Amino acid sequence: MTSAGVGVAVNSDGFTAAGLAAHRARTAAGATTVEVALVFAGTRHDEDEFSAVLSAVRRTLPTAVILGCSATGVLATSEELENGSAVAVLALGGEPLPTPIYVSGVRADPRGAGNRLGREALRALGNKPTGAALAVLVDPSELDAADFVAGIAEVAPDILITGAGASGGENGCRVFWKDAAQTDAAVALVLPYDLHPSMGMTQGCQAVGAPHTITAAEGNLILEIDGRPAVEALDRTLSDPNHPGLRQMSRHLLAGISELGEGGRSDYVVRPFAMADSERPALAVAEPVRPGQTIRFTLRDAIGAREDMKAMLEEQAQERRQPPAFGLYFNCAGRGSALYGQAGLDPDLIQRRFGALPVAGIESSFEIAPTCGRPRIHMFTGVLLLAG
Repeated sequence: MTSAGVGVAVNSDGFTAAGLAAHRARTAAGATTVEVALVFAGTRHDEDEFSAVLSAVRRTLPTAVILGCSATGVLATSEELENGSAVAVLALGGEPLPTPIYVSGVRADPRGAGNRLGREALRALGNKPTGAALAVLVDPSELDAADFVAGIAEVAPDILITGAGASGGENGCRVFWKDAAQTDAAVALVLPYDLHPSMGMTQGCQAVGAPHTITAAEGNLILEIDGRPAVEALDRTLSDPNHPGLRQMSRHLLAGISELGEGGRSDYVVRPFAMADSERPALAVAEPVRPGQTIRFTLRDAIGAREDMKAMLEEQAQERRQPPAFGLYFNCAGRGSALYGQAGLDPDLIQRRFGALPVAGIESSFEIAPTCGRPRIHMFTGVLLLAG
């Protein structure tokens, strides 16, 4: 049986914070031996390259494989600490357990690095990917994240791929592997079928109108929507009497891109857009688009995000046949107090739905979750992975 426990501590000294967090995690897990330790450390501990944090975890959990990353904020069960001095540790023992893996050199050839990570995941699963999941933490600096994730899926299409980009401060982001903090690298946990992994995603940006069909596009330019100039569709949305005052908030609008025929609560990716300076009136979106996709205009909405979070948690509770043993939650740095006005609302909802479930996570630079049949890079989302 898998044993899991989470500990968190706040201290300006990294060794002290990590030692306390690891001790609390070990105690909460109640395991004789901790074999995997997932460590999330606030950015104020990066002055010594997080070495004090990792040294303290190693001293407290000597048998564990250590992995994790830096974060602008950490999550632990019901707490969300937007504090650079916080450290959270998830301690895992017993059986079955996820397998930790590591790949370096993700920037120069992100698709190739993704391929290598996918192959390592399949090897850890004994080439039995059905029902398995992969939770990835990657250094986002100078990374083509979409290409990296596509590389994983190319090799391991049957694995549920999720995770996040690390977040960091002035010294950049780090991922943790064993006793060192690394750049230009990724770490991951491979969760086999025996751990019954399941995943839910919640959007922080809610649609302010119905989805429309992109009928003409070129590269990242949307030229026509529903057979008419794209800017007309935007103007109709801004003039919708059901959303008074929306025109005054137009600079906050984002595009939700999906596939024709796809629906559901969260089956779209949010991207910034702008009016393109070109001969034809167009909307420029921050990724390639094509005819046949759909677009809905979205707006960051705290009330809608909270209701969407509740709906996602209810879906997860209904999907699982038994209570999970632990969870990982990747929460966009644009959520938390930036969205709700205070931190901790999402973790509180998780605890209300699943009780005292050991959950650890980060405020992330981006999130990874399946949309329209393939893993995608997301913004302003919360991604919950449950296992055990």
